[in-house]
Amino acid sequence: MGLTVVLIIPLSMGGLTVFCFRQLATNVIRSTRRNCISSIHKPAAKCNNKTDKKHNKMLHQLPIYASGEIVRGFGRGSKELGIPTANLSLDVVKSLPESLHTGVYYGWSNVNNGEVYKMVLSVGWNPFYNNKEKSVETHMLHKFDCDLYGQTLKICIVGYLRPEKNFDSLDDLIKVIKSDIEQAKTLLDQPENRKLREAPFFSANISKC
Repeated sequence: MGLTVVLIIPLSMGGLTVFCFRQLATNVIRSTRRNCISSIHKPAAKCNNKTDKKHNKMLHQLPIYASGEIVRGFGRGSKELGIPTANLSLDVVKSLPESLHTGVYYGWSNVNNGEVYKMVLSVGWNPFYNNKEKSVETHMLHKFDCDLYGQTLKICIVGYLRPEKNFDSLDDLIKVIKSDIEQAKTLLDQPENRKLREAPFFSANISKC
């Protein structure tokens, strides 16, 4: 079964940056269809070193869109943390831009082109659990009463919250995740972020390859 990733390609047009998403599948770019949304970039913060410059460059790529089938993860989101996540496959993870830093992000998501909900996203190796594979785990701020495995998840990565890090205890990890969720709720209520909830991407039919 093919998986589809949709990435944003920024183009400068008259002071605006127009983000066009192209269909990608199994890491191969396909330029068959392009739909666009527009966004105005905020001025970049002054960079003190190369790390700052890379970070600001990464932020200027946002929003990034991706889509794929929900697969089984590590099974600890609900059981250990009380914070269920929807996991995208390793193929999708590898198709994301290399410049996308590991860490915690906020954005929008939906399942099977349904209602769009706020979400918090973890990209990386989860140092507390010492994962061997890089993962993308999405916590949607909505309670689903059904099994989502095999369904199509779409995500819009809007902004960056923090880098990934290790924790001294499970309680410390849970406390920080809950803080991430509250920050995400507030940030996504900002007008410039809230409008991305209506992006055509969330209702478009994206063919599988």
